Amino acid sequence: MTACYNVVITATLFLFNSCFISLTNAEATQPHILLLLVDDLGWSDVGYHGSKIRTPNVDKLAREGVILDNYYVQPYCTPTRGSLMTGRYPIHTGLQHRAILCLTPFGLPLDFSILPEKLREVGYSTHLVGKWHLGHYTSASTPTHRGFDSFFGFYNYGHDHFDHTHEGFLDLFRGDEVAREYGGQYSTHLYVKEAQRIISEHNSSKPLFLYMAFENVHDPIQAPEEYLNKYSFIEDKDRRGYAAMMDAVDEAIGNITTAFKEKG
Repeated sequence: MTACYNVVITATLFLFNSCFISLTNAEATQPHILLLLVDDLGWSDVGYHGSKIRTPNVDKLAREGVILDNYYVQPYCTPTRGSLMTGRYPIHTGLQHRAILCLTPFGLPLDFSILPEKLREVGYSTHLVGKWHLGHYTSASTPTHRGFDSFFGFYNYGHDHFDHTHEGFLDLFRGDEVAREYGGQYSTHLYVKEAQRIISEHNSSKPLFLYMAFENVHDPIQAPEEYLNKYSFIEDKDRRGYAAMMDAVDEAIGNITTAFKEKG
């Protein structure tokens, strides 16, 4: 049973911070939107909730933004993401039955208009980096056929953070094509580079929607040695690895928000 199904670890870090919603010029009326989602994050695993895990970038966003202390998410990956994309309870989208598995022959119903489609209708460039997990059994169910101009990431859950395989198959895509050239590179680092590329190449006269859906801190518990070494004081191996994964995410969030600032 994976952490995807762990009801205890369900608090989702959902950062939508006004500091990074900026207007590019006096004529602009639509904000740029950066939506950051951290997968399977525990309530007590960020610095501003008193954790020993160091999250200075998340803490800064919290201080400068709005902290929602009384809200609820679904306890599984797919229902939560379906609600985020549609604004509807899972019982109304047919996604109330836990997570979509790799061979599951269904996904988020195609008759629902979702967030990137609505934003694209009003002029936004829309990009998804990271986890989809709303169906891939037909091409029509995948991100670039559901409102995203670009997609770099994976369809399923719980795949290896270094070789990017799930159930023995490579699960890393750029658009509709399998991305084979990234083996051995830590997924969070890959996603940061992709986000930075999107931001740097974006024409700021057009509003940008970047949905950064991290793989961390979902299992398997894996992190580069440099992050593990920061938490050598934690004796439990899995807990040490989890802390290292969150540390890597916090660094990634800092790098992405810095890229937004530098772009103006």
